[in-house]
Amino acid sequence: MKHKMFYMFMLAMCASVANGQEASDLRLDEVEVYADKVQTVSALRNTITTITAEQIQDLPVVSINDLLDLLPAVDIRTRGENGAQADISMRGGTNDQVLVLLNGVNITDPRTGHANLDLPVDKSAILKIEVLQGSAIEQFGLNAFSGAINIVTNTNYQVPITKDKVPNTKGWRLRHNVSLEGGNYGYFAPSYNLRGKGKEMDWLVSANYNRSTGYMHNTDYSYANLFTSGCSTNNLGFWIWQAGGQMKKFGSNGFYTLKYPDQYEETNTAFASLNWNKQIDKWRIESGVYYRLHHDTWYLFRPSSENYSESYNPNRHITQLGGINVKAHYYYRIGHTSAGLELRNENILSSVLGEKRNLSDEDTTPYLYIKNRLNLNYFIQQTFVWAENWNADACFAGNYNTMFGHNYTYSARLSYSFAPQSSVYIGTNRTLRLPTFTDLYYKSVTQIANPNLKPEKSYNFELGSRYATNFTGDWHFDVSASLYYRIGQNIIDWIKRPADEKWQSANQTRVDAMGGDILVGVSKDKWRISTGYSFANLNQSMADDYADYISKYALDYLRHKVVIQFGHPIWRGFGANWTFSFRQRHGEYIDVDNQVQGYNPVYLLDGRIYWKNNFLEIYIEGSNLLDMVYYDYGGIAQPGRWLKAGITCCFP
Repeated sequence: MKHKMFYMFMLAMCASVANGQEASDLRLDEVEVYADKVQTVSALRNTITTITAEQIQDLPVVSINDLLDLLPAVDIRTRGENGAQADISMRGGTNDQVLVLLNGVNITDPRTGHANLDLPVDKSAILKIEVLQGSAIEQFGLNAFSGAINIVTNTNYQVPITKDKVPNTKGWRLRHNVSLEGGNYGYFAPSYNLRGKGKEMDWLVSANYNRSTGYMHNTDYSYANLFTSGCSTNNLGFWIWQAGGQMKKFGSNGFYTLKYPDQYEETNTAFASLNWNKQIDKWRIESGVYYRLHHDTWYLFRPSSENYSESYNPNRHITQLGGINVKAHYYYRIGHTSAGLELRNENILSSVLGEKRNLSDEDTTPYLYIKNRLNLNYFIQQTFVWAENWNADACFAGNYNTMFGHNYTYSARLSYSFAPQSSVYIGTNRTLRLPTFTDLYYKSVTQIANPNLKPEKSYNFELGSRYATNFTGDWHFDVSASLYYRIGQNIIDWIKRPADEKWQSANQTRVDAMGGDILVGVSKDKWRISTGYSFANLNQSMADDYADYISKYALDYLRHKVVIQFGHPIWRGFGANWTFSFRQRHGEYIDVDNQVQGYNPVYLLDGRIYWKNNFLEIYIEGSNLLDMVYYDYGGIAQPGRWLKAGITCCFP
C-alpha cells in the first residue's frame, strides 16, 4: 500500500522544462554541452545522431523505442510492441552496455537493461533524441560501454505561424497539444501536453495512455505516463528540474523463456532530478541531484491463466538509485579544463536478487534478499584548441565501487575541422561496465547467475568524419561515417549448451568488435531523404570450458542494417513519410522444440500519410506493411501489418 501511495504521489508531481533548441532536419551534430542550458550529451564531441521534433511528428512511430529503431547504428530488440518492452544495444554490444539519460541525467537501471527504456515520457513531449556512438565515462559515468542516448524534452514555446496574438494568463503564455490515436488489435492512445513560458521560467506537463489487446495470445499491454519538467533563472543561477512516473502492465508471451507462454509483468517507475549551474567569469559550476525508483513484478503464469496457482510466488524487485554530483569548467583562450565528482548509490530489495536478509520467522515480506553498492566517480579532462580548426582532448576518469573496488578509464581524441560543420577525428579510450544485479544473482527455472563475475573492460579505437553543406536551391547535404574496433575483455553473457536446461551468466575470455556506419541525408523544406548503413562483426575467444556453449546476448547481434527514409509533400497540406529497413542478425536461438535455429533476413516497410496546418493534423499510418513474419528475439514473433489513425490539435 505504501508503494502504491508513493507512485500516486510521484505521478501527481508537477515541475519542469529544459530550454531546448529549434527543431530541424535529421542531421549528425556536434553540440557543446557547456554552452547549452539543457544537459545535452555532446561534451564528448563524438559523433551524435540527432532525431528532431519535426521528424518525430511526421514519422510512423508510436514510442521512443520506434524512434531509436530508425537509426542504423542502434539495435532495438522488441518483445512487447508500442513501448511495452524493448532492449537497446549499439555496435554489437549487449542491452546492458548502453547508457540512457533523460535531459542529461543518468537513469540507467542497475538491475537489468530490460528496464532502461521504462521512461515516463511520451513522444509528443520530446524535442530531440541524441545518440552518442562510442565509449566514454568522463561525462556519463559507468556503462556507456558501446554508446549512450540522451532524450531531451520539448520546452520551447513556439508562437503559431499565423502570428496571432497568444493569450496572456497572468504573465504566462500557454500552448496545448491534444492527440488521439486508434488502430487494430484494440490499439488506443490519447495524450495531452501543456507548455508554459513566463519571464524567468518555462515548464512542461505531459500525460499519455497507451493500450492494446495484443496481436496474439498474451501480448496485450497498457501503460500510463505523467511527466513534468521546468527551468528557471535567478540571481543564484540557472535551475532545471524534472519529475515523472509510469505504470505499466503487459502480457509476456515467451519473453524470457519460450516454454512458458503465459508470463506476465507489471512495472512502476518514478523519477525526479534537480540541476543547477552558474557562470562566474571564466568558471562554470554545475551541480545536480537525482533519484529513480523502479518496481517490477513478474509472473511465470499470469494470474488469469489456467496454470496459475496462488502458491506460486512471483519475482518482485524494488530498485533504487540516487546520486549527487558537481562539475567545474575553466575556460581560457586555448581551451578549457574540466573536473567532476559524483556519488551514486544503487540498491535492490528483491525476492531473488541479492544477499539473504536476516529476517525473523514472523516476517512475511516477499523481499527476502537485499544488496547495496556505492559508487564514487571522478574525472579530469583537458581540451586544447589551436589554429581555429584543430581540437585535442584527453581525459582520465575513475570509479570506486564497494563491490568491485577501484577501476579507471581514459580517453584521447584529435579532430580537424576542414570546413564549417565538417570535421575528421581519431580517438581511443578504455572503458568498463559493472555487472548488473541480474548478472550477479538471478536464479529461476531456466537461469542461474554467477555472483563472482568481474567488470567488463574494453579498449576502443575510432576514426570518423562528417561533412555538411548547402547547395543550389537551399538544399542541405549531410554525410557522416565512422569505423571502430573494440577489444572486449571479461564480456558478460548468458550461455548454455544446447541440451542444458538453464542459462548461466559468465565472463567470456574476450569478444572483439569491428564495424562502421555511414549516414547520408539530403533535405529541403518538407522534402527529405536519408540512407544509413551499419555493420558489425564480433570475434569471440572463449576458454576451452565454454567452447560448445550458445550465447544468448553477446554473440547474438545485428550484423547488417540499412534504413532508408523518404519524406515528401503531396498537395495543400498533405504529405507522407516512408521508412524501409533491412536487417540481418547474427547468432542462433533455441526454439520451443529445443532445436537450434538461425535468424533470417528481415525487410520492413512503414508509412504515414497526413494532412496538417498550423493547428491540426490528421493522419493514417502503418507498420510492417509487407506483413513479414520476423523475430527480434528468437521465437518471439513480432506483429504483422498494424494500421493506426489519429488526430492532433495544437492551440494556445
